[in-house]
Amino acid sequence: MNYLLAILYNEKLKRYHPIAFVEAPFPGGSDNNSGTSTRFKSTGHHTEGFETHEEAIEDCKDKVDCLPGGQIWDGDLIGWNGEGIPAIKPLASRGDDGKMTLIL
Repeated sequence: MNYLLAILYNEKLKRYHPIAFVEAPFPGGSDNNSGTSTRFKSTGHHTEGFETHEEAIEDCKDKVDCLPGGQIWDGDLIGWNGEGIPAIKPLASRGDDGKMTLIL
């Protein structure tokens, strides 16, 4: 299974939440792998979160070690105002090296 792990930053509580994204079909049922972009859907985040970015990254590394097919996104933090439940459906483009980059 292809999935991405990223860090959601709760601006209200100043905590870092690992968040998982799995591949999801495009609206209208078009093939998810027919182009250079892949659509992802958030499936959940670490509810309590961590005090530091480093702790959140370590949690992501543990998950990737246990469940093959994952990649930790090393881009910017995903900002969240801390209100409601974050539901994010980003696209990802795959580079020549096979690494995916989130497009928010």
